[in-house]
Amino acid sequence: MGISVGGIVSGLDTDTMIATLVAAARTPADVMEVDLEELEDRRDAYDELVSQVEALQDALEAIDSSDELRATTASSSDEGSVTVEALGAALAGRYTVEVTALASSETEVSDGFADKETTGIVAEGTLSITYAGETTALTIDSTNSSLEEVAELINDNVDGVTAYVMDTGDATTPYRLVIAGKDTGASSTLTIDTSGLTGTGTVPTFTETSTASDASLTVNGITVTSADNTVGDVVSGLTFNLEDVTTSAVTVTVETDVDTTVETLTTFVDAYNALRQYIRTHRAYDDEAEIKGEFVGESTVVGLMQSLQSVVGAAYDTGGLYTSLSTIGFETQQDGDIEIDEDTLRAALEDSPEDVVALFEADAGTFGDALQDLVTAYTDEDEGYLTLRGESLDDQIEDLEEQIDEFDDRMDAYEERLKKQFTAMELALAKLNDASSQLSALLTDTSSEE
Repeated sequence: MGISVGGIVSGLDTDTMIATLVAAARTPADVMEVDLEELEDRRDAYDELVSQVEALQDALEAIDSSDELRATTASSSDEGSVTVEALGAALAGRYTVEVTALASSETEVSDGFADKETTGIVAEGTLSITYAGETTALTIDSTNSSLEEVAELINDNVDGVTAYVMDTGDATTPYRLVIAGKDTGASSTLTIDTSGLTGTGTVPTFTETSTASDASLTVNGITVTSADNTVGDVVSGLTFNLEDVTTSAVTVTVETDVDTTVETLTTFVDAYNALRQYIRTHRAYDDEAEIKGEFVGESTVVGLMQSLQSVVGAAYDTGGLYTSLSTIGFETQQDGDIEIDEDTLRAALEDSPEDVVALFEADAGTFGDALQDLVTAYTDEDEGYLTLRGESLDDQIEDLEEQIDEFDDRMDAYEERLKKQFTAMELALAKLNDASSQLSALLTDTSSEE
């Protein structure tokens, strides 16, 4: 930066003059800064709009199947023996359940050992374990032949099996090696072959203390077997959890839960209305109050609003009783929001819940499918309308930031030129004043000689 001697000779406030000239020249940058702020606000508004649309999508996905939209409650007359879980697809009714056997896993326990830590106590060689039809051969040698080391060897190498050392408290041989299958069911058998252990040490003898077996039960008089005590494939939408063998029939009661379904649909409507309210707020315009929302003049947003209105108001051929949202009590208000006529909705759910579900399922030709297609069209990460508009705004913001930076550089250069020019003027004035002083002195000397 050059030397400034602002006003020292001329007496002018050149610093203020320079600042005033630069400020006047910077007016276009001020306009660009305002434009940039508006673009950034619009970009932020679009980001939030995408979040609102995705929230609507989440609300839709929470109701686009019978299990999700329909709600049922289930109870058991004896929860000590059988508990029950019901999905929305479960049909209301009463079911009689009797449990004759629980599914169990297999457990093998060795004879007793006096020590669990000393290497060499177990005979060396090959120990073969077959679990659920798969055999694993383990090598026991001088490095891993303690009872605890054998348990660790099994845990590290045999899938689906757990081994540990149990202390029975016996006075002489308290330690036993326990090998247990993790899965229940008759196919999860466990076989231990110790014939390959021929070295020094003791060859353990195993006793089966629990047999791998299937659960056995009857549901409404029909016999069912299961490898697991959680039985979910017998009655659609119901899962029976077997806790104990029954001594008498257990009654499971399933009832339709209309209240929960109404709440679920209300949550969806709330998400839809929240999206529309957000758009309305950011499209507000009042010239006198100087209010101009970020979405004023945004055709992408206008298109979204119109498309939502069209999808909500359309008729759908689902093959059921209800062909539109209005037929189940969804009433579109003047501002485009939806209000639920709860009496109409409850009547539809009680009369034909499957047909209500059919409107929202993600099948071709349904409201749910049409709304999902609309959401995808606007939010697809590559070609969604909102995505593309957001990218366009990003490009505009980047271009404007570059213009502002370039303009700032020009203004800095302009300010430097002004400073140099005014400094040059001051220096020139200083030289003129010096010359004037010398001339005055010369004239004075000449007059004195005369």
